Amino acid sequence: MEYYRCGKIMTTHGIKGDLKIKVTSDFDRFFKGSKLYIYHNEEYIPVEVLRASEFGKYLLVTFKDLEDINLVSKYHLDEIYVSEDDRETLDEDEYYYSDLIGLEVYNQDNLYRGVVEEIKELPQCDYLYIAYNNMHYYVPFLNEFVSEITDKIVIQEIEGLIREN
Repeated sequence: MEYYRCGKIMTTHGIKGDLKIKVTSDFDRFFKGSKLYIYHNEEYIPVEVLRASEFGKYLLVTFKDLEDINLVSKYHLDEIYVSEDDRETLDEDEYYYSDLIGLEVYNQDNLYRGVVEEIKELPQCDYLYIAYNNMHYYVPFLNEFVSEITDKIVIQEIEGLIREN
């Protein structure tokens, strides 16, 4: 089974097992009843969200049967994952970023332009970070630049976007 990171436990909060979590997913994974996994000591430990609420730029999350600081303090700085089986089905024009990494990129003239190495989430918008000819470049992950996603990505290349060696 594959797992996808969706958060990181930053610290405990109070004595009732609340955890301050930094969310690392574009999708809401932290709602009552959602099934997640804490990666602790090289093992995925299944947990169920009992409650979650916003706390500044973090979430305060309590997991079912872990409602005591003594039960959760060992998870400090551990990461939280969702399993492939528990991921939501997306609409036709939505994508999990993990599914885009490794896809080949072509321009509108079907010229090879590299491979997506990661997705960078920046304040303006998200960007495809693409490796090509021992260089890297960014393409805004917007409809104006990304015209097709299948088993490859087709971008609308504008002048100056990609430098040839």
